[in-house]
Amino acid sequence: MHWIKQFTKGTFGLFAGQVIEGFQPLDFYHFFPLWYDLWIKRIAEVIRKLNLESKSFQEIKHLLPPPSNIRAILVKIIPTYQGYQEKNIEDVRLVTNFLARMLLESCPDDPFAVSSNPLHSAEEADEIVRNLKWTDADVSKARSIGQLITAAGSLVHGLYNDVVTDFGWDVYGPYAVTIDDQKLSLLIRHFPNLAPNELWQKEYLSLRKEIVINAVYEGVEWEISGVGCHTISKSGVPVQGMRKFSVTADGRYLSIDEIHELVNELSKKAESIYREIRKMDFEQLKSKVMLQECYQLKTMFDSAGIDWQPTEEMKNRIKGKALLDGILPRGKMMTDIDEYKKLFGISQFAQEVLGEKI
Repeated sequence: MHWIKQFTKGTFGLFAGQVIEGFQPLDFYHFFPLWYDLWIKRIAEVIRKLNLESKSFQEIKHLLPPPSNIRAILVKIIPTYQGYQEKNIEDVRLVTNFLARMLLESCPDDPFAVSSNPLHSAEEADEIVRNLKWTDADVSKARSIGQLITAAGSLVHGLYNDVVTDFGWDVYGPYAVTIDDQKLSLLIRHFPNLAPNELWQKEYLSLRKEIVINAVYEGVEWEISGVGCHTISKSGVPVQGMRKFSVTADGRYLSIDEIHELVNELSKKAESIYREIRKMDFEQLKSKVMLQECYQLKTMFDSAGIDWQPTEEMKNRIKGKALLDGILPRGKMMTDIDEYKKLFGISQFAQEVLGEKI
């Protein structure tokens, strides 16, 4: 497989015009190299035990996180590889090639989200449109949908932090669809797990585990860069362009009044969890982030009969340790893709792990 060039193009947009210090609640790119090699070793064990290399995406998709989350894991493995204590190239190659193949099979038209996140085929998108119960939108209702997206997204950032965000929030599309002879654009916003009771006490969790927001737009052009929560409107005004929407929570359609109630609930839970996070000291933050990171692949680990939680060896790697220094440039704003390949270790990774020169 040759995927690293597409990966670079698709992920550059995540860092262009930004500095890594913006990630919260800590600088992940100088934290992960303390222990990520040990986690990759365990992921490789799961892949081998379940013989996942010989299985297609369709066979094992129930074990996998959303596609944006798979991209996000690659976005962490590749730049932090240069700081690993143990560079087990065979395991790193196995894990990254497996994740890349899952993206190539699940989103073949744009596997690394250069401009879209097409988890569904055109035929599947048409079927979704035909089978959903739609509500006609106006500006007021469209604003309510926007508030729901913001509230759910805010809670996700607390539940999973900035770099595990994509486990709790993905956006699929945009898909060109037709409803009542109107040519429209479909976006599917998916919040798959707003109640991870393995991570937080019940008081911080949503009463609804899964929320799916389908919306169709006229005259709005969308672009998704790298991950689903980085969805922007390139042209048009979404609030004015929304024509219909359909919101389900745990499989049940919600009325506009229920959507308003849900916005209030999610907003309060988000505020509560942020207050809790601000109370944590450095050691508690490190432990929580490691637990959140490992939780992403819980379903896959459970299927293999391997404990998904951090091992004692992983915990010991971070206990009492300061963040590393010099892995990625602090205060450096990415403006050029060639600079990105060099400073984020992508060229080094491609050569050492994949045997490619980019």
